[in-house]
Amino acid sequence: MKISTSIQIFLVIAAFMFIFGLMSQESKDYYPDANINDTEWYGQYDYSSQINNSITPLKNSFEVIGDSEKGWWSKITSGIVAIPQAVIAFAGLTIGSFYYGGAMVTGTLTTLKVPIILIVIIIIMIVVWGIFKLVETYQRWAI
Repeated sequence: MKISTSIQIFLVIAAFMFIFGLMSQESKDYYPDANINDTEWYGQYDYSSQINNSITPLKNSFEVIGDSEKGWWSKITSGIVAIPQAVIAFAGLTIGSFYYGGAMVTGTLTTLKVPIILIVIIIIMIVVWGIFKLVETYQRWAI
């Protein structure tokens, strides 16, 4: 399976979860007497702000490089800082994606009352699969 296929699968699952969240919220608006309880999962899996906060310094460095109003010295120093920062940010995002994915899977399966041993096994399987995919991707890049 290609890594793009796995990303597409995760995006489809995220879209379905988003749709179910919207359906739940709309049901609570239109049927307030139905006592719909979605507090265990609604709004729990939004990690976009953490990801944006980790990338903001890198974005600022690249904006300085592309700004025509800045001098050549600030562009050079921003470039010197931006390249190592991009490498570190990429590694951090990759490791963070395992954390966020594990948190999502754990939260979803806990909400569905799946036994903890099965959750641990599934998390280990996902991490091992992800590591193999990262190694496979790295080996493709090697010359």
